[in-house]
Amino acid sequence: AACMEMSKITLMAVISAAASNCMFHSATAFVPLGPLPLPPSSVYRSPPLSAESQFTASKGPNTVKTTNVNFDDWIADAPNEIAEWKRCPVDGTIPAYVQGTLIRNGAGIWSASNGDDMYSHIFDGLAKIHSYRIHSSTVEHQARFLKGKWYEQYMKLNKQQLPAGIGTGPVLDANEKPHAGLWRTLQATLASVTIFDNTPVNIWDYTPTIKDPTKKKLTALTDAPPRTTINFDTMDTCSSSTINTFATGSQGYELLITAHPLYSQNKQKSASSVDSYNVAVELGLKGPRINLVKETSEGERAVIASFDSDDGKIPYMHSFGLSKNYVMIVLQPLRLNIAPDKLISLGFLRSMEHIDQTRVVLVELATGKVVLDKTIDEKVYFYHSISQAETMLNDDENGDAVVSLRLCAYETPDQLTGEHQFMRLEQCRKGRDWRNKLHKGGKFCDVVCNISDQSVQVEWNDQIKQGFELPITRYSRTYNGELPPSVNVREQQAHPRYVYSFGAYAMDSPDYDNWGLFKFDLQENKIDAYYVQDSVYLSEPIFVPDPDGSNEDDGVLLSQVYFGREQETKLLVIDATNMKVMAEVTTENRAPVDFHGAWIPSLCSSGE
Repeated sequence: AACMEMSKITLMAVISAAASNCMFHSATAFVPLGPLPLPPSSVYRSPPLSAESQFTASKGPNTVKTTNVNFDDWIADAPNEIAEWKRCPVDGTIPAYVQGTLIRNGAGIWSASNGDDMYSHIFDGLAKIHSYRIHSSTVEHQARFLKGKWYEQYMKLNKQQLPAGIGTGPVLDANEKPHAGLWRTLQATLASVTIFDNTPVNIWDYTPTIKDPTKKKLTALTDAPPRTTINFDTMDTCSSSTINTFATGSQGYELLITAHPLYSQNKQKSASSVDSYNVAVELGLKGPRINLVKETSEGERAVIASFDSDDGKIPYMHSFGLSKNYVMIVLQPLRLNIAPDKLISLGFLRSMEHIDQTRVVLVELATGKVVLDKTIDEKVYFYHSISQAETMLNDDENGDAVVSLRLCAYETPDQLTGEHQFMRLEQCRKGRDWRNKLHKGGKFCDVVCNISDQSVQVEWNDQIKQGFELPITRYSRTYNGELPPSVNVREQQAHPRYVYSFGAYAMDSPDYDNWGLFKFDLQENKIDAYYVQDSVYLSEPIFVPDPDGSNEDDGVLLSQVYFGREQETKLLVIDATNMKVMAEVTTENRAPVDFHGAWIPSLCSSGE
């Protein structure tokens, strides 16, 4: 019986690993663009929107007319690389405190030269990073593919085929039909388990205290164990892996792990080490388990808390919440469907099984004890957490607390698993009318846990109407106890007041291609400021704080942006207080849409 059970677990692990490993990155029938002309020397700026045009809950749709051209370029293959640091022209002034390197992670190729192999989802493309090194107001730029086994397989196939795998979406043929069949299933399963190391989702610095750029390594991540190690000084790919190193206390095969680790919010005992936390799903003899994993700067991994999947199925998580004393894990009502035919024909996300409840688990960091485990009827779907706050119920720091996780969430699963899910390429590339069927984006949602009475409340913010994705705050990647200021002495950690994020259908536009970058004020529940320009398509911003500032929003945002009219990617430096552009960095390059990244402050190259 034990052997039979192990066989089932092994089969499940193999098939599920194929799905999870390729999760988050695919394409459609599409001819890659040729080399783009250099942009004109003049800088195009459309007139700024007036304050009166901002959409609020009390106002109707605005009448701003936009054309929003060349969106299709932004989701097109970009096979060219910039393999050495290249100096870029800067128009405007970059504040002196902005010293460091920005690395953006995304994809660069979704289609093979034969025209009969096309990823159908934005998350499945071959990983490509774009880096900006800022020093003394000068900027240098690189654009590099991550060259692991998955990319090497593509090159071995002479770019005529894409590596066979199970991805976020299906791999399509020239007729936009999924490649299917037994042989394809076996190919995809084997390749995903043995060589898949494509990591186009995020960049994480496990060694933030290392200041020597020649010794520093960064890590590219996806929603599965594969990792890619990057040389910070040169941006070369150092190594890649298909699995993580074993975590002490693990009881099985690590199948999934989120692409969004979080730093400890407590002062570290060692000045040379910073702990990172993440949530993984492992498969063992007793079925799926959810593990909270701590990883040190030295690479030591340990499971500090673990609990069973109560329904025996494999949950999907892209992020979680962490504050000073607690981790909150929200298991949304989605479970992995391990049927191979579904995975091949629909891809990882659209083949998900739907259940009727959301499970919320709260872990105390000091003890690893699960202090709340509650299943609620309310359905909460999400990709990204924003922040986590905790308030003590009495003056005793060891007493019970109320913990609140703020999410960019959805009341239905459409954005994740529906026909019109986020950036589904086979629809996006059919034109504007198809894109206008895509989901409008997330809304603010707080999941509030009271440890004392074991209650869970879900609070949706219906006052802010603008949908948004990939939110960040000033404190998104801070460590060593740099926390939002508390409103009262009982708060161990507060929610930040301001959240920055991009969104489609900007300012209540009916046009998906109308993108904007927003500063949300969560105390006043409004859009405090925004950047919206015609034919300008924005990525996730990164907040760089002003060290001499006294307010939460004192600093700048860095955002890699595609200017559709000029057919060129630029780096924008935006004042985080009023969302006005302070500087534009011209790359003379075209970067596709990217996902997440990192800002590494105060490091210069070895040659500077």
